[in-house]
Amino acid sequence: MQTTLKLTRLSLSVILLAFLTLISGCSSQRSAGKKASVVAEVPADVTLQTPQQRFGALCDSYGEWQDVSLPVKVSLRSPKSLSLSARAVMKRGSWISVSVRMLGFEVASVWIDNDSVHAVDRYHKAYLSESIGSLLGNTGVSVADIQDLLLGRGFLLGAQGGTFTAAQQSAVSLQPTAEGLMILPVSQPGRFQYGFILPPAVNCIGAATVAAGDKYEAVIAYADFIKTSHSGEFAGTADIEMVKGKKMAATLVWNFSSAKWNTGVSQSWKRPSGYSRMTPDKILNALTRL
Repeated sequence: MQTTLKLTRLSLSVILLAFLTLISGCSSQRSAGKKASVVAEVPADVTLQTPQQRFGALCDSYGEWQDVSLPVKVSLRSPKSLSLSARAVMKRGSWISVSVRMLGFEVASVWIDNDSVHAVDRYHKAYLSESIGSLLGNTGVSVADIQDLLLGRGFLLGAQGGTFTAAQQSAVSLQPTAEGLMILPVSQPGRFQYGFILPPAVNCIGAATVAAGDKYEAVIAYADFIKTSHSGEFAGTADIEMVKGKKMAATLVWNFSSAKWNTGVSQSWKRPSGYSRMTPDKILNALTRL
């Protein structure tokens, strides 16, 4: 009973932290056909490619998608050690829904759309509802940006940005370093700073950094990239670590082998009746006391 109680107390906090603090071997195959002439002009050895060619190859690895439903394992390492299994459903650019279940029952859930973040702790009959703007400092972060960050894709923030495309090359600074190719968006939203790095030998996002002034800074390292036949490449693992602010480390492992794509899924969030409302500070404080 004590173990179950701790799990349910942590479930909401773990998922909420994993998704909110994100904002505070990859396949080298290329599609045949119309891209064949471009590929022929680019050296096969990544280390011989120019920064511009590497950025173009990264963009070529991406494809469009409408929705996806798949299992995800959330492993918290700090401030506590805990593993949870959940199912995530995402509608591209519209919303993210995550449901945590134990013994066949939902114990916690998170809903994120372009207006709000809602989280529900069913064990304690409590919920959180906050506007995206208030939580993220009105940085213009969209649901599509959060989806890209979770799934290991490079992007430009906001409605005029989106997942990297070749046409956006002038909007980023490409800086070769000993650690890899740094991709830094030229326009940064105020005190919010973010960027990406490609490892020296592969054209996929190896890590992303996100900083909110002096308050928060997080590093997300990606691994286990998979290539889908319809939507391109995604990271199978996202390892998140807060390097400034409240200490937190967690890993998201996406089970793409069980993913269901582009089914036209439709969901919405409804405020649970009879539940008490919490604040983000209360959730964070509760987690650090456990």
